[in-house]
Amino acid sequence: MGLPGAVEAVAGQQLRGGSAGRLELAGPALMDRYILWIDGVGAWQLCVGTEFQIGGPTHEDVAADICLMANLSRRHASLSRNGEDWFIHPQGSTVVSGRAVTRPALLRSGDEICLAERVRLGFRIPSVLAGTAMIDFESHHRPAQFVNGIILMTDRVLLGPRKDHHICCSDWPDVVVIYDQAGVLRCRSKLAFSVNGSRVQDSVELTDGTVVSGEEFRFRIERQKV
Repeated sequence: MGLPGAVEAVAGQQLRGGSAGRLELAGPALMDRYILWIDGVGAWQLCVGTEFQIGGPTHEDVAADICLMANLSRRHASLSRNGEDWFIHPQGSTVVSGRAVTRPALLRSGDEICLAERVRLGFRIPSVLAGTAMIDFESHHRPAQFVNGIILMTDRVLLGPRKDHHICCSDWPDVVVIYDQAGVLRCRSKLAFSVNGSRVQDSVELTDGTVVSGEEFRFRIERQKV
């Protein structure tokens, strides 16, 4: 299987091993960010935490978790999960599904978020089995690095053939779960799979550059350079 579009450039690179260290979760000020490259499907930015800043490019050392190529301040808005609910916290012009919001507001799956009158993002929670949310691009404004969308991981991410999986991989025979255990990213599946060429039983820790592959699937995770 080949990687579509702009992701094809990665397919030609030599895959590195996972010796760069654990993918440990950061503190509350800034969540960790990764790129998830899925063979034959696409690429997604993976943000891990419970609160995520949305903003535009900046000359400062630290950018927003969701940094879009748009005329936004570095902290135009933020999204957070509290219990089972998601909220948006506006700091600049923000409209949610046609209603202007000036204070924290509840988000529902299927809402459209419009920032600064031009930037339009889709918000959805695909699965009832996980609170992790997805951000889809509904205008041309995207991060500098090509991705198909953004995953806001608060507990687990489901990769598999069903429409209610966070990323629908239609050719996969079953689901692969990425989850957090004690501040470390791991993955598990009922499918037989290998990590960096070595067979794995049940679950495995994900490290920077890890390649996970089975008979009918393959993906790689990298820590995003910021």
